[in-house]
Amino acid sequence: MDNLKYVKYLISVLVLMLILSGCKSDSDYVIGTNQNEFGVFPVAIPVATDGGTYELTITGNGAWTATLTGSNSSVEKWCVLNETSGIGGKVITVTVQPSSSFAKLRSVYIEVTSGGKTLKSRVLQETQRLGENEVLINGLVWSTVNVGEPGTFVDSPDDWGMWYQFNRNIGYPGGPPGDPAPENWPAEYINDDTHWLPENDPSPEGWRVPTAAEMVALWEIGATQVSSAESGFSTMGMIVGISEELALTANKDNLKQLGGIFLPQSGWRTAAGIVDRDWLVAVRTGTALSQTHGGMTMGGWGYFDLWGYGDGQKPRAAMIRPVKILEVED
Repeated sequence: MDNLKYVKYLISVLVLMLILSGCKSDSDYVIGTNQNEFGVFPVAIPVATDGGTYELTITGNGAWTATLTGSNSSVEKWCVLNETSGIGGKVITVTVQPSSSFAKLRSVYIEVTSGGKTLKSRVLQETQRLGENEVLINGLVWSTVNVGEPGTFVDSPDDWGMWYQFNRNIGYPGGPPGDPAPENWPAEYINDDTHWLPENDPSPEGWRVPTAAEMVALWEIGATQVSSAESGFSTMGMIVGISEELALTANKDNLKQLGGIFLPQSGWRTAAGIVDRDWLVAVRTGTALSQTHGGMTMGGWGYFDLWGYGDGQKPRAAMIRPVKILEVED
């Protein structure tokens, strides 16, 4: 190595040593503030979807007031302060409620005023994210699996789950064609309402039985009959919520990414509790058109019947594919 290169090498080493000797751990780096001067920290509070409690530090010796301004959400009190006025330095608590929106990034400013000066801190909350068994269609979050026992989901999209009569939270098992009524099948059905009451909804907490109109909207986007060989599911059924073109490229592994859901072919239990129409996809819905029809939506092999010919009568039991209960934010 010649002298010039050697000198350059020494200089580089010395510079590197100086840099390293001046480095400190992250804990040594703090924002320097004079506790006697008016200040607000942090200037931004990132909040997770689930919300939580956060701290805002106010410094200074004078009187101060804090207000929330510029919220972009129609939900009231999604962000609240435990104190809105005081004198001198203070750490106040900011409480943020969980977000139910998949589209709106919530935002609000905390304005703190003291001695004629106003400082701001911004609260910004993440949107909801789809869970493992959730898909967004028509602005609704649909489960990719059926309801099992009341308040539970089954594990797989091709599992029928339990079958339910209209406005009742008693589940009955499916079965092969002609399977007789279960022992606990009711002797008669009472037409007690035209809507599915929340207290009778067997869906897991935070979910509900879909309305007939919501189910119809899925068929209108697309309802494609597929075999198990085509889809990879263990039974025949229908892929709904996406076009036929997309559905024909779908399988058990990519269906959620394509934005659709699979409904297994099952049929229903008749008013007498006997399994019938096993060649149909039959899904219970939460709105009845009349006192005699229960809002059941069906499809299969080119046969689509929303309620006609008595097929949607309330006593009949069928599987349920629920939607998530969401609070709409403007």
